Amino acid sequence: MRVSPTRLVVGALTVGGMSLGLLGSPAGASTSPKQTVKNAIAATESATSLKIFGSVTQGAQTISLNVSASTSGVGQGTVGIGTGVAAARLVGGTIYFMGSTKFWTQQSGKSAAQLFAGKWVKTAATTTNGKSLAQFLNSANFMKQLFSSNLNNSKFTKAGTGKVAGKSAVVISGVDSKNKTSGRIYVAKSGTPYILKIAIDGKGGIGSLTFSNFNQPITPAVPSGTIDLDTLSTQPSG
Repeated sequence: MRVSPTRLVVGALTVGGMSLGLLGSPAGASTSPKQTVKNAIAATESATSLKIFGSVTQGAQTISLNVSASTSGVGQGTVGIGTGVAAARLVGGTIYFMGSTKFWTQQSGKSAAQLFAGKWVKTAATTTNGKSLAQFLNSANFMKQLFSSNLNNSKFTKAGTGKVAGKSAVVISGVDSKNKTSGRIYVAKSGTPYILKIAIDGKGGIGSLTFSNFNQPITPAVPSGTIDLDTLSTQPSG
């Protein structure tokens, strides 16, 4: 099995950015739109955990996420790839996941779907298959990939204020001249300037992601009766 959806999500949603060591000022402070974005990126990357929800479509492929991710090696949620979906949990360096029939068929074919659909399987988070899902449950890595491009390609302007799940936000509009993608970043207006939502449109992709539940504990349970994919892959054939 080879699941590689992060490239699609990151490619579609990248709005530019850099890792900064400071949280910066509240979004309502008198800062430039670009500096507001920088501060928000730094603040969001610094969160010990967060919830990511939404979907992105690029070409014919849609990725949907409803996951709780952290910087401490634990996470859980569901990842949708096309018409397939998988529940995933990250605990103790191991990825546990249970995919639907469509998920397995899309990723590995009908034979794999017959064997594993609807069953919990596990693999080390460091394997190729494990990394494919673990990347969505590691909040630090996910955010760094999401904002990995150069801000110099993007032009930001203030676009008023709005609300995300009842929370007031400063809205920053951005246009990436390189990949011809436009979008809006919603930054918390008070308190720590976390990114609350990203919405994009254009050639780079269409969709949105919301971020919430910052710094909340995540306690995924280890499923029982799992199938060890790593053991299966090392067993001699015949």
